[in-house]
Amino acid sequence: MKSPPPEKKFSLFREEMKRVWRDLRGGALTPQRAAASVALGIFIGSQPIFGCHTPLVIGICLWFQLDAALAWIASNISNPFFAPFLMTGEVQVGAYLRTGQLLHLDHEVMKNGFAVISQFAGYLFLGSPFVGLALAAAGSLLTLTGVAAKRAIWPSDGKRKPYRLPDNAPPWIQAVERTAGRYVPPEDSTPQQRTRFHYVRVKMLTDPIAQMIVEFARSVEGGLGELCDIGTGAGQLPILLHELGLAKKVHGVDWDKAKIEDAKAAARGRGEDLPPLEADFFQGDARDAELPPSDTVLLIDLLHYFKPEEQEKILRNAAGAVRPGGRILIREADTERGFRSFMTLAEERFFTLVRFNRGERVRFLPASARTRILQEMGFECEVRPAWGKTPFSNVLILGSKTRSD
Repeated sequence: MKSPPPEKKFSLFREEMKRVWRDLRGGALTPQRAAASVALGIFIGSQPIFGCHTPLVIGICLWFQLDAALAWIASNISNPFFAPFLMTGEVQVGAYLRTGQLLHLDHEVMKNGFAVISQFAGYLFLGSPFVGLALAAAGSLLTLTGVAAKRAIWPSDGKRKPYRLPDNAPPWIQAVERTAGRYVPPEDSTPQQRTRFHYVRVKMLTDPIAQMIVEFARSVEGGLGELCDIGTGAGQLPILLHELGLAKKVHGVDWDKAKIEDAKAAARGRGEDLPPLEADFFQGDARDAELPPSDTVLLIDLLHYFKPEEQEKILRNAAGAVRPGGRILIREADTERGFRSFMTLAEERFFTLVRFNRGERVRFLPASARTRILQEMGFECEVRPAWGKTPFSNVLILGSKTRSD
């Protein structure tokens, strides 16, 4: 009796490629969707916009959930073997539309020489949409007939299985997937929702602070306990920590009402696979918010949006909410890290300018200024580099509050 083949070792790169391929194939391959995919590919491939065919095909197919692989094959109608005939036909159609008669190409070239090239280009751009539409209609009709005939012989609804992480995926990867799924289901969703799902997932996978806090939480007996995240945004980080079982209850405060509503919806869950979490998210200003007493308080990328005196007020308020024996975790840029500090300031100012970050301003302070305040309040502090593989100057300040005897 043969033993089962050994299970493949988990590879994030391989799984990402599978996910990309699944997204490129779009929704259920019905006759209509197959026909639309082929028509789109043929039309785009018929246009004299060389170098733009593939990105256009992929972008439009992802938006409308068409089959990008099928459309890309169809877009290669402008391959080197067929392109001369295709472009000649488009030039002739353009000439006929403009002059009412077909060209005698050899006569035109002999008569006008290279000057005819610009004239031919005009005919080409005029005729290509009409030729493209005709070829797309023919290709669409053939595909519709062919796929419908195949479905009649071999019945199928054409539905594709949604991508699922393998069972041997690391707990960290699985928790990130579940957290992203709380904001929007990865399948049967709109293009905006799919973009949101991947944004949440990729941000947590690539931002070094998430893994740093998870590793720290695993080193603490009992985890992070009751947690409060100030400037939580849509609550991804506290929800991730809850998903991993590293926080018993989470609170989050942010001044952006829309993001707080997203956090509340995510905490409510989606069916049996994503049950409700013990979480409380509320709208408030970090400068004067009433914070619940917590075992762990997070201040991640928040303080630098405020004036120095306001930063101190927020920090003291946050530190005051930490229970004895608890801790405060702060991720901020350190102004004493040379070129890294310059890169961080430039990036934050750009995102604040375009209103991606909704803070009022950007004012970084040395990490030593923050640890001094915490030490005055009875915290023992440690500063760890938190920039990972980025060019920025982020550090993680760990402040542990001594227990009262």
